[in-house]
Amino acid sequence: MNLKKRAMLYLLRKRGKTISIFILVLVVATFLISSFSILNASENLSRDIRTSLGAAFYLRANTAVSVDENGESTITENHINVSENDIKSIMNCGEIKYYNPINYGFAKSDEISFIPGKGDSKESNMGKVTAFSYSALATDFTDEVLTLTEGKHITVSDKKQILISEQLAQLNHLSVGDTVTLTHAKLVEKNGEYADEIKEKTAFCTVTVSGIYKLNLEDTSITPTAGVAENQIYASSDVLNELAESKSGVYTGEVDFYITDPAKLSQTVANVQQLQSIDWTTHFIRINDFQYSKISDQLSSLGNLMKILLVCVSIVSTAVLTLLLTMRIRSRLQEAGVLLAAGISKREIVGQFLLEVLSVTIAAFFVSYAASCCLTHTIDSSLFAGINPNLINEQTLQRGLNTTVKMVSYLNLPAIKVVVIYLCQLAVVAASTFVSSIMIMRLKPKEILSKMS
Repeated sequence: MNLKKRAMLYLLRKRGKTISIFILVLVVATFLISSFSILNASENLSRDIRTSLGAAFYLRANTAVSVDENGESTITENHINVSENDIKSIMNCGEIKYYNPINYGFAKSDEISFIPGKGDSKESNMGKVTAFSYSALATDFTDEVLTLTEGKHITVSDKKQILISEQLAQLNHLSVGDTVTLTHAKLVEKNGEYADEIKEKTAFCTVTVSGIYKLNLEDTSITPTAGVAENQIYASSDVLNELAESKSGVYTGEVDFYITDPAKLSQTVANVQQLQSIDWTTHFIRINDFQYSKISDQLSSLGNLMKILLVCVSIVSTAVLTLLLTMRIRSRLQEAGVLLAAGISKREIVGQFLLEVLSVTIAAFFVSYAASCCLTHTIDSSLFAGINPNLINEQTLQRGLNTTVKMVSYLNLPAIKVVVIYLCQLAVVAASTFVSSIMIMRLKPKEILSKMS
């Protein structure tokens, strides 16, 4: 009877021992694959967070509050005036990925009737315009106060594009792709009434509706028409330039900067504050690490825990496998003696033992791969489902940071790593079997037969 046939018959005859080894290898393999998947996920997620939109800082104007003799307070804001040269200087202060300069103004149109607010009239019927390079990076969108429902966001390459609210679009029967002509306006209050300070219209701009957004919070404030949230218009930077509300390359609103590595946020801000071209008595910087510190600590702790568990399970599984196989070989001492007496070499006997164990191990690997896929899917939905790093690229800047972008699961372990893990386990099983067989290799047939008696 050849080696393969003897191994197969033994596995069928000793089903209990075969199943015990199968279950042990299955559990160990499944746990190792799942643990390596979690470790791989935490490392990849940390990398994506650090190398994408890791943090931001916002250059804004100070506000001064003064109280007159009647006890009435007046808020005075210092308008920022930042040029392209200033922005270039700031961009050289660290690994800054994007900047989003913002300008503000007002606009009217014969083709748009704005939703009436306090003291609405034909003259005060206007909307507020916020112009910038990337609408997806606007605070209202990143904080999910607004959500883009149709079309796409505005990016730096877009010209004469606007975003309007669902209510404004419905009221004026506008949809994505429609064009309207805007003209400049300036809201003023005279004797308790709101009016447009610009009487003679000299600047016009024909724009295209790039997208439509909805408000996720109800606006209950009482404001003039231009202050109604649904009348807010988001536009590409060139729109206010065309309407003579701003100058090209000069920004009187805030300027937001986004860096690639949140760990370098403090140093980058410190470098920016050393610039002499900006008057820091009238300006301040607000920072935002997008909760990186909280997430990174969690991921680091998770990664360290997985490393400790992997070391422990590797040591324990190796020890248990070696012990189990040693007991298994020792219980087969009589069988080995009979085979030796029948003229079968020690090499063939050890080869039979190896073939038996490796056959069961490989079968367990196939089952463990399916089991680990089910386990990691459960872990992915419960552990990583709420974690979505700000991966900033052309796709997310057009669709929005809060939209669902199809991403490969972080728990998907590369096939090469799975193969390496299984090969290492095979090596451990083979080594354990070989070590357990040394006692037979060292004994002579007479010694084995005497031990049998």
